[in-house]
Amino acid sequence: MAKLSAIHIYPVKSMGAQPLKLARVCPEGLAGDRRFMVIKPSGDFITARTHPMLQLITPKGQDEDIHVGRLRLSYPGQPDLALDASEFEKAPVKTQVWKDGFEALSIHALADAWISTLLGEPARLIWLGETSNRFRETLATRVSFADGYPLLLISEASLADLNLRADAISQMSQFRTNLVVSDTDAFAEDGWKRIRIGEVEFLLAKPCSRCVMTTVIPGTDRFHPLGEPLATLSKFRKTQQGDVNFGQNLIALNEGIIREGDTLEILEEQPSEHYPNRAPAKRSLRLAAKAPIAKDFMGFTFEAADGKPLPTFLPGQHLVFAFDIDGTRHIRRYSLTHAPAEGNYHIGVKRTQGGLISNWLHDELAVGDTVLCSRPEGRFIPKTGKPLLLISAGSGVTPMLAMVRTALELGKLKGLSAPLAHIHFIHQCRSEADIPCRGSLHDFVAAGMTLELNLTAPAPDWQGNEGRINAPQLSAVPGLEERDTFICGPSGFMQTVETMLAQGGVPTEQIHCESFGGLTSVEARAPEQLKIQIGEKGFVGDNQQSLLTQAEAQGIKLLWSCRAGICGSCKCKLTKGEVHQPRAEALSDIEREQGVILACCATPLTDVSLVPLDSV
Repeated sequence: MAKLSAIHIYPVKSMGAQPLKLARVCPEGLAGDRRFMVIKPSGDFITARTHPMLQLITPKGQDEDIHVGRLRLSYPGQPDLALDASEFEKAPVKTQVWKDGFEALSIHALADAWISTLLGEPARLIWLGETSNRFRETLATRVSFADGYPLLLISEASLADLNLRADAISQMSQFRTNLVVSDTDAFAEDGWKRIRIGEVEFLLAKPCSRCVMTTVIPGTDRFHPLGEPLATLSKFRKTQQGDVNFGQNLIALNEGIIREGDTLEILEEQPSEHYPNRAPAKRSLRLAAKAPIAKDFMGFTFEAADGKPLPTFLPGQHLVFAFDIDGTRHIRRYSLTHAPAEGNYHIGVKRTQGGLISNWLHDELAVGDTVLCSRPEGRFIPKTGKPLLLISAGSGVTPMLAMVRTALELGKLKGLSAPLAHIHFIHQCRSEADIPCRGSLHDFVAAGMTLELNLTAPAPDWQGNEGRINAPQLSAVPGLEERDTFICGPSGFMQTVETMLAQGGVPTEQIHCESFGGLTSVEARAPEQLKIQIGEKGFVGDNQQSLLTQAEAQGIKLLWSCRAGICGSCKCKLTKGEVHQPRAEALSDIEREQGVILACCATPLTDVSLVPLDSV
């Protein structure tokens, strides 16, 4: 049976959480929750969406004291700020949370100076008062400084499900939830309409739409470079209207006390929202064997932890692994090294000096341990029967091994006496000790494959090629211009070999390079001043920050909600100049062709002019 496993309040909007064992539920939410807020001098609210360092400020105090205005704020390296309502000015302050305009109360100049110093810009701290002046008619209740609803609930199982899909481990704190429930199925809360916890009955009003604030890395003032967990949520929790939902907003139907450990009773259910699933859960793989394949080069064999068949793959494809080390998820891609018919997954990993993951795999991962892995992917795949030239260096040999082993299996099934006669394989490494899978290479040669090994630091008695792969060596490959060529290794190596092949007459469409190094950040640009025109207002900006951020710094208000390229509220029409517009959920290919951009994530590259779509 479901139960309440954790309770949290957030005394100041966007600042740190405070766990409770017992809480009083009032019409505005939990006592002590979102009673203070940071605003600009204009009255506009400030949150971690734009000022993530707010989450590093720690509130201290009892929930009932906080509710009536007594609180202490702490930030590393700064004196604490003690707040007591008996010392507040309590002058009316006009403010707003999203579209809700209402009055709150001023605190005092010392509090304003404290928060302004931390933020590095003019700001104010305001108090909600013992009773909120913010009445939301659509909810028929008063609300605190929370975004829209008095309370938020998420189940532990839903977070666990997200963490099986995402490329980063998320913590419940990233979602700013008040109530956490355990002993449920994942997303069971989607189907609840009325529940009772302790003395209180709650109505589940609507799913909670998420924004960029969920991507602030816990314990830091930085956003996750891959936009996680929002990037994954947008693939399997996105509605047709564009909302990305996680958690349920609640309205309390009566006042009362709730306690950690209370049973959750489902009083009424409702149909769940349907979401398309474009983020399948990762599979749990168990390490079945590990053995050296060369110097500082280890082979790993994985089987399905649940005993069910693994998805098949094509030679040349790779696996995307999620390695969870000390609470952090690390994503790495490793090519498969064996033929698909073998059933299990095999990879080879070369130890890298100072490499966190390669050393962990070599030294820490033991037979029987499990890791998470996505389905095989990649397009570095040879066409069956085509004459091949395979060129690799270092650990780039791994997809080549899968290609050759697969061709060998197919040739044997056809009864060919020399099943690998169509393959010319050139591999570059440092020394004889670095030659991978020497036994397998011997078998490949016996099956008709031509093998050239280039050693860059050979022993005196080495009888093969010395030095790096070079243009004359490539030109001497029989039938070079007719071969499909596959190159894998360090990026500089691949670029050099590709250039030599192109100069040697190999058609570009026959040259394939494997470069699955994962997502990379936008190439760094030298700072440059630019002229930015938004509607009727112009200013001098730069090529470093998003258009939305720069507009706000100039006092220009643009519509926005998620600040993560999901909601589309900040769409603008680019009428002049160039921007870097990364791919985003809210922007279609047709819109991109029409010059539509998202101000929240588009960065100007030249002087630009744009018009917000809401004003077109």
